[in-house]
This record gives sequence, C-alpha cells and structure tokens, in this order.
Amino acid sequence: MGQRIVIKPVTRVEGHAEVTIQLDDDGHVADARLHVTQLRGFEKLCEGRPFTTMPSLMARICGICPVSHLLASAKAGEQIMGVQVPEPAIKLRRLLNLAQILQSHALSFFHLSGPDLLLGMDADPQERSLFGLLAAHPQRARDGIRLRQIGQRIIELLAGKRIHPNWVVPGGVTTPLTVAARDVMLAMMPEAKEIVLRTLRWFKASLENFHDEIRTFANFPSLFLGLVAADGRWECYDGRVRVVDAEGRIVADQLDPTRYQDYIGEAVEPWTYLKFPYYKPMGYPEGMYRVGALARLNISNGLGTPLADREWAEFRTLGRGAVLSSF
Repeated sequence: MGQRIVIKPVTRVEGHAEVTIQLDDDGHVADARLHVTQLRGFEKLCEGRPFTTMPSLMARICGICPVSHLLASAKAGEQIMGVQVPEPAIKLRRLLNLAQILQSHALSFFHLSGPDLLLGMDADPQERSLFGLLAAHPQRARDGIRLRQIGQRIIELLAGKRIHPNWVVPGGVTTPLTVAARDVMLAMMPEAKEIVLRTLRWFKASLENFHDEIRTFANFPSLFLGLVAADGRWECYDGRVRVVDAEGRIVADQLDPTRYQDYIGEAVEPWTYLKFPYYKPMGYPEGMYRVGALARLNISNGLGTPLADREWAEFRTLGRGAVLSSF
C-alpha cells in the first residue's frame, strides 16, 4: 500500500502551503503534491472598475512585492491611454522597483533561505528557522533585517508607505522626490553596499558546503525567460523578452512584451486550477520556462555597473559557464 507523508504547514513560504508525498511499496516516491491557495480572484475584481484604479487594487496581490503589480497595472493603463511617462517619473519608478528588489531579495535570502544555508540542510527542523538563525548567527540575521529595512524605507520615502503604495498611477507618479528624502536615501547606501558585499563574500565561500544540493536541487533542463535592454543587459522595468535554452543559446530575442500571447501559451492539468505557461513554438511541456532572479542572470549580457558586472562575470564561470540551473 505504501505510505503517505504529509508536511503541514510548510514554513518559510509567503502564504500557506502543505506537501503530500506518496511512497510506493518499496519506499520510493510515487507522487508528490504542493498544496497552495490557487484561486485569488483578482481578475474578477477588476471587471467593471475604472482602469485608473487598477494600480492600487492590483498592489494588493502581494504584501512582499506590491510594487511589481503596481507598476505593471499602471503601465497597462498607459497603453490604454496612449500616453508617454515623463523621464523624471520613469527614473523614480525605477528607483522604487530597485528598492523592492532589495527588500524582497533580502527577505528571500536571509529569512527564507538563510536557516538552511547557515544552519545546514539537515539541522533540527525545530532550530532551522529565523529564530535559530538569530541565536546562532546574529550578525547575519541583523544584516538581513537591516538590508530589508533599507529597501522598505526607500519605498516609504518615495511612495508614502511600505506596503501596498498607490503612488504610481497611469501617466507617472503622484508626488516628486523631495531633497530631504533624497538625502536620507543617499545616507543609507554605503551601509547597504557593505552588507551586500559582506554577504556575498560569505556566500561564495560557503558554496563548498553544498556540493550535493547544488548538483540535485532544482537542477533540470529548461528554458529561461526575462526582459533585457536593447544591448542585452539586465532590465527590470522596461525592455523586451529574451528566451535562452538550457545550454545558454538564445532561442528568441527582443520579443514585444505587449504581444506575449503570440508566443506564451497556458496549459492546464486536470488536478489543479493553476495554469502552466510555456513557450508556444516548443509546445508543452518542452517549452516550460523559468523566470526570476536566476533566469535574469542567465539571459542577460551584463548588469550595467562595474561592480555588478564583475560579480556577474564570476557567476557565468560557475556550472557549465552558460547558464546555471541550481544555486
């Protein structure tokens, strides 16, 4: 009959989840399922509402990355109106987006991944948590808290509040950057940079401890998809779509993101309400692709600053030198 293992709740996730694992008679995994809230209903909430209200409504999709949904919905409104956003507003939006990336990645790396990386994958689950991290590695924990605080503070200085801001609207932003806010941001930058560099030095040195995990964790062939600038550099606000394969070869480049339905399809499975996006020319499941931080590093030609480009070049020497599938 085998055995059914239930892990409930799954901790260190942004939401609520559980895992069920079905073992066969020989003790091998026959099936595994991750259970999460599938239907949020935001598309239905949009129906019949003025498009100008979409940014503040869509920001509520997530309390960790509200800026992404804020920007995406505002830019959709701008396409409807056919307006050009003033360059100063674009720069402020970019700053807001970078602040979110800073705080969101700090949360992911230090709070969600940190207990595994610092305490060990096989550590006691009761101790392998943020609280265990605070006890065993207080400086690393403080660095994570402080780095996220800096990102959140920049969002607050720009947009008025840290979570679910409504500062971005179709056509621009609602208020300019003040001199006082600018000076506060500039004063925090040296500390943020030092935390990042200190953490990067530690993380690169610690990779020797995770050979097995790097070899096996999320290490599978797939496409990678994201935005790049016209010269192929990393882009997170505008840009066009690039797709690369598991060997680092460019499959498609400079695709118009507004025409995503021409090249992105959505497959369905009988056991879930979730949809499975794929690159249409390759079909499903062969056209399955990954997005996110790893994908953006894999698809880009560089990051755009000397310090970041040096680290990116070192990253590209890992694995097979083309793309990295694991961490």
